[in-house]
Amino acid sequence: MKLSNTTKVSLLSAACLLSLTVVLKNIIHVPAEILSRDIILYIFLYSLFGIIFPSTKEKNPQVSYWYAAMIVVTVAIIAVYAF
Repeated sequence: MKLSNTTKVSLLSAACLLSLTVVLKNIIHVPAEILSRDIILYIFLYSLFGIIFPSTKEKNPQVSYWYAAMIVVTVAIIAVYAF
């Protein structure tokens, strides 16, 4: 079974959101009140990655740029809370 690029981007987006939540709560120890307030924004942000991904019939629509963007956003959010 071969996954489409849109599905791959959506799965990585979900994985980044899950890892962001785990890191913020268990490693950085962000209080639950702040995390529950901000997680709504992050859910919206990561869902945008899956929504605005170009769904063209092109064979290679530069998926690696989308992967890199999601990982950079995740690390940037973690860095904001860490400092």
